[in-house]
Amino acid sequence: MAAIPLTRTHRVLIGIVVAGAVVIAAIGFAGSYAAVRELAEAKGFGQFSLVFPIGIDA
Repeated sequence: MAAIPLTRTHRVLIGIVVAGAVVIAAIGFAGSYAAVRELAEAKGFGQFSLVFPIGIDA
């Protein structure tokens, strides 16, 4: 099966979609990180509450 050649327009649109997906993922990660960090602080995790959300989200 032959690959479909991508035009410049296709490559630009793919780049825009990928960039948008990265921005949306970053916003989601930041919101989740903040919420989980606050919960960890409230539960008494201390300094570990700064890295705990990274493990949960990963």
